[in-house]
Amino acid sequence: MQGFQACNIDAIRSERIVCVVKDKGLRVKALQIVFGADGSVFITFPYFRHRTGILSSSSIPATGTRESQVNLEHGGKVTSHLVKYSHHTDGRAHFSQTGKIVTAIKRQSIALNKQHGHMFSLLIQGLNALDAAHPTKDSITSTERAIVEFAVDSPEAIKIVGRWFDVNRIRVNNPTATIGPIVTTMDPDGAQRSACLVASRNANAQHVLAITCEHIPRLGPEPEMFMFSGGFDPVEIMHNTNREAGFLAFLYPISEADKMRQRLGSVDYTPK
Repeated sequence: MQGFQACNIDAIRSERIVCVVKDKGLRVKALQIVFGADGSVFITFPYFRHRTGILSSSSIPATGTRESQVNLEHGGKVTSHLVKYSHHTDGRAHFSQTGKIVTAIKRQSIALNKQHGHMFSLLIQGLNALDAAHPTKDSITSTERAIVEFAVDSPEAIKIVGRWFDVNRIRVNNPTATIGPIVTTMDPDGAQRSACLVASRNANAQHVLAITCEHIPRLGPEPEMFMFSGGFDPVEIMHNTNREAGFLAFLYPISEADKMRQRLGSVDYTPK
């Protein structure tokens, strides 16, 4: 690995991280990240206005090109609840919500001790569809609940990305005693972004999650969209256009939900 290893990596360490997005006259909550006691990572999405969506264990077809169409109906089911994404230490990944949906949309992803890089992406269009952040409660940071805030400037849409790194594999351009919690990251294509490092408050935690938030072009004609992807295959498969690459995804809201439910079925829990 090229570069220098920092002697110390300073991350925001808390049991629960709430990601807040601030725009002109608007401050909203986008998602929560929870670090489990066993090292698993859980992401919850309780703040979006629309509750009916599609969950999918989908795949990118092997087309031999960088561009391909993905249909979430393949491997998809409808739900009328917002869900939780779980990524366990052994790589098991799934969507769930206790007492509300059946954990049927799942797949084997990358074990967290082998994961290095992109863990999830969340695309949001229509920030007004998110719950407002409380001016006091959602400004206080502690080891139980921490706030990470991203400022944007009237974007058409935003993309929040989480990248998982072993602290011993992080490299910097120049010898540095301490980096973080705000760092500048560089993608293989040379694109630079400002990231906030967060981590479990467990003293033995050896990984950090680097979170970025950036403007992206409008996603589509709908005024509000909320789209997540995670649970990816290993990077050597994801980047090989000649191999089918699997992942988990959801999309809220969906149109003609009743027809799609009849066509695909639902994961909503029905008491017997």
